[in-house]
Amino acid sequence: MAQPQIDGYEILGLVGEGACGSIYIAREANDANPGTWYAVRVFNALAVNRPLIENITGRLTNGSYPDGVVPIEWKQSQQGSNCMIMPMLADVDEEQGTIAPRSLQETIADYPKENAWDTIEKIANALASMHGRRIPHGNLKPGNVFFETNGDVLLTDFAMGHMPGVGMLPFTDALLYAPPEQLRDPEGYLSGKGYGWDTYAFAVLAFRMLTGKFPRCEATFKKVAPGPGEHHVTGIQADVIKLAERLEHRELENWPEEAHDDRERKRREVIQLCLSLNPEDRLTDLNEVLQAWRDIDEEARVAGEKANLRKKVNVSRFGMVSAMLLAGAGATGCVILSGMLNFEKSSRKNDVAALDQRIEELIQERDQAAKSEAEAIAHGKDAANRENKLRDQLLALGVTNDRLLAWMLRDKNTDLPELRKTGPDKTAAEAMERELRHFLKLTEGEDQFQPIRARIILQLSELEIHQQKPSEADTLLDKAIPALQKSGVEEPDQSYRIARARLICLIQALDQNNKPLASALLPKARTAIKNLKSADPTETQRINATMEIIDGRLVEATDPAKALEHFLSAIKNLEGIHKTLPDNIEIRSDLARNILHSSALAESLDRVDDAVRLRGEAANHLRWLLDKNPQFEFAKVKLAEIEIMAAEADMLAGLDSAGERKLAKAEELLEGLDPTDTSPTGCSMQIAVTKGLRAVLLRDRGQTGAAAKNLDVAIAITDKIVAANPKASEPLYRLAGFQWQRSSLAGDAGDSDTELKLGTQAAEMMQQLLEDGAGKRDNELRRSLAYLYGNLGHTASARGKKKDAVSFYNNASKMWQSLIDKNGARNEFTEGLKWSKERAREVAR
Repeated sequence: MAQPQIDGYEILGLVGEGACGSIYIAREANDANPGTWYAVRVFNALAVNRPLIENITGRLTNGSYPDGVVPIEWKQSQQGSNCMIMPMLADVDEEQGTIAPRSLQETIADYPKENAWDTIEKIANALASMHGRRIPHGNLKPGNVFFETNGDVLLTDFAMGHMPGVGMLPFTDALLYAPPEQLRDPEGYLSGKGYGWDTYAFAVLAFRMLTGKFPRCEATFKKVAPGPGEHHVTGIQADVIKLAERLEHRELENWPEEAHDDRERKRREVIQLCLSLNPEDRLTDLNEVLQAWRDIDEEARVAGEKANLRKKVNVSRFGMVSAMLLAGAGATGCVILSGMLNFEKSSRKNDVAALDQRIEELIQERDQAAKSEAEAIAHGKDAANRENKLRDQLLALGVTNDRLLAWMLRDKNTDLPELRKTGPDKTAAEAMERELRHFLKLTEGEDQFQPIRARIILQLSELEIHQQKPSEADTLLDKAIPALQKSGVEEPDQSYRIARARLICLIQALDQNNKPLASALLPKARTAIKNLKSADPTETQRINATMEIIDGRLVEATDPAKALEHFLSAIKNLEGIHKTLPDNIEIRSDLARNILHSSALAESLDRVDDAVRLRGEAANHLRWLLDKNPQFEFAKVKLAEIEIMAAEADMLAGLDSAGERKLAKAEELLEGLDPTDTSPTGCSMQIAVTKGLRAVLLRDRGQTGAAAKNLDVAIAITDKIVAANPKASEPLYRLAGFQWQRSSLAGDAGDSDTELKLGTQAAEMMQQLLEDGAGKRDNELRRSLAYLYGNLGHTASARGKKKDAVSFYNNASKMWQSLIDKNGARNEFTEGLKWSKERAREVAR
């Protein structure tokens, strides 16, 4: 393309060539404005709709020029072409001869970074300014977002790219930001659909700036997106229909980590709304996006003012609520891992029916084989013929037995076979065992049948596993493995079967609390996994994930940090399986369980950021599960637990409105679930916690009667859970907190007898927890007890019970002193100790 000649401008040279044409650097002739540089664009007539561009830019220049859009002039070149002239938004060094464009494309690889939201807001305002003039951009991408020297944003190249009337469409990375409807029908730009295109493209760009990834098709798009300093990619076909189809069949990526606060979470929700593949679900334009964000900011401001004006919550009465729910997170792990490693007890009717039918056929075949053998002997056939016939029969039946055992040992779905097994069916198992042992008897002492005998011993070991007899299975495996090695025959799935068998034996020994057997099996399982070869990659990942879970389980009590490493490694393997089988519900469920357990473990190690990130990942998996099955109780309970934790955190920060919204979500998730569940972290426990938090809100509003009713329900539920789980500390801890809250309400109502009774019960529970070993909650329990004893001392003193009052104040002093001994002389502890001692002396006079 020839360099243009334009009156009044000196064209210095070509800067670059893109999909739509060429760009030259220029300055005004005769140095009218020294140091001012211009970009002159000469269009490729086939790649743009020039009348459309001129019409749009003409509409922009009516009246004052909108903020955030690069100013444009049109000049006729001496060659006759109409050229676009705009400021050169770049740092130009004449001496070095370098031009460094100040575009977002130059720094896109640096994202995500701390000031990402600032830049996103500037882009949003610039687009909103265009939309306010009723002009959609239609071509948003990092290379079309430029920065002035003061950091302000300027948008360029609107109405270009995939537009109506474009004769030739080269590939441009703007296609990676376009919604499917624009890719399929660019004519929509002229009918007002461009605003919806812009909201989608803006959301894609914002998502990428916040996460470093595209929200859909990340693996494909990152390969074709230009890198920093690049502005187009050659050698790629612009197949827009195929691109649209890819987008329409991809799920939205999850946010890689939890939002920093409620404000950011809600802003993300706006972006997610704009990423909808259905244009009707998006906000109509960027002005609506900005208004939604302003509403969120105003809500946050009001909540902040309320928090500043609100009186401090009575620490002595409600200080325990914060630790109560944090304790719940730590409890998640025990039940999650236990539930995960327990085998399913219900067998499938279809499998059993098929198995029974095949067993009947096997019995008939065996009888026929015996009959044939008798006939052969009777007729005096030679031994070689007999052996060949018997070998053929055994090989055929051995293959059939492999299939039957596979039915027994594995689900027919794509669940983790190491974790999900059918329960033993006595009739089928006995029939199978008779067959296998009959085979061994027939071939006893005959060396030529050793390969078949080795396989039969392996099958017998798998049968013992199916009947949950790990010790017997281990003994048979110890015979089968050397026999298989001696035979020199190795079938394709042999190493996988051995690794699986060893691993399931280990799991069963752990579940049966057979520590000596588990210790003996552990090195055998490791060796089998190390020798694993020729297995399907997904099966290998399943094996490795299960072994990591076992390793974590074994060291969790003594080395929680090492256990967390194992669980995170298991999650990595499970995520690999999830990518292979993205729609498998059981794998998603196992991922959620393990991530929640790891989150609780991270929190116990004070790795707060990791805990928050993991909870966010778990929540994403749980929401997916609920979308697939709205009645999935596990997902509802765990999502409710996450919402409860967030609600409690907001309430402690004084953000009651935000906390109540999250609490309402939790209550909605738990609605209709079985309230009789007595597991320590099940739906009943979560219902009890929601009742306790609801009581706090009601009491703050002066609705003490309603608050008392909620607490009575919480106490009744938790009493049953404590009775059913006497060794579980978390339900007792929560019950103590509920009793304390109820005690305080009784005191507010003037019922000091009930206040003293319930408060004393709460104190006794906390003391029991301390005696049993409170671990990470030790400080919080001592602090809560110090305040509780102080309250009880005050109430007893007011009732004239001086002896009780002195005892309560002395107990408070002991708690404060223990905190000082453990943590040093903090002001809160020393002041509490001083006050308690003074009150004890005053009452004793």
